Amino acid sequence: MKLILSKNMGYCKGVSRVLALAVSALQDAKDAGKPVYSLGKLIHNDETCAFFADQGMQVIAGSEGYEPGVVVLRAHGVPDTVRSSFVEAGFDLVDATCPVVKHNLSSIAAYASSHTILIIGHPGHPETLAMRGVQCGGKSCETVLIHNPEDIGLPEPGKSYVVFVQTTFDQGLWNEIQAILRTWERYGCEIIFANEVCPSSINRRQATLELADACDAVVVIGGRESANTRALYRLVCKRGKKAWHIENETEITDEMRSYDILGITAGASTPSEVIHRVIDSLQQE
Repeated sequence: MKLILSKNMGYCKGVSRVLALAVSALQDAKDAGKPVYSLGKLIHNDETCAFFADQGMQVIAGSEGYEPGVVVLRAHGVPDTVRSSFVEAGFDLVDATCPVVKHNLSSIAAYASSHTILIIGHPGHPETLAMRGVQCGGKSCETVLIHNPEDIGLPEPGKSYVVFVQTTFDQGLWNEIQAILRTWERYGCEIIFANEVCPSSINRRQATLELADACDAVVVIGGRESANTRALYRLVCKRGKKAWHIENETEITDEMRSYDILGITAGASTPSEVIHRVIDSLQQE
């Protein structure tokens, strides 16, 4: 069996930044004698989250009922009301929001008074919730969520719209939605596309497609909750190749070793140690 590794896999810059800030938060909390928390899982990898739990970092869903301490906000960003609740409760915030996401959140606030805001994203995804939770004038900005082309209705003639997309959204679906929204210009509407899918996600997905074309089957490594890992798995399947989505080496099967050329890729929150363990295990007879 020959193994081929994707040219682009594992931690993205945003995930690396979150983990570095989390390590600093642990030390800052220890020095100050305060508890340390993360708002939701830092990343979609159980081993990494277990490491921080062992160091004393507790995963919480909100500020209520917890002793004020140091809290790490994830890369996806948070609704403004959530941020305010922690500040008002006396927590020290470590803002690990991805700089690209933070810029988009600021842009939503800037456009809110002059444009209708369309959010293209997955319902319930933390980044989508953060975009829909931007506050303007003391209340949440009015937004319209679009998840797929079927969600798109007709525009209000002559109205101005600005469109924001979740940075990890499916590129193909985003292209379809953009094409439909551009037709709104025939109604005299202004359509501004304020951002794009993250280049890191695009590059990772393109590398996965190239990998699928060069292999008989592909193993995709990443957490079950990781949207970007699931997206890589679906890409391989759509390419007509056999694929498996596994979290670590314990899920390797003999069937994987039965293919002549096996590809390996991983999601943006998969540690390099996990990838190496999977590779080592696959190479064992």
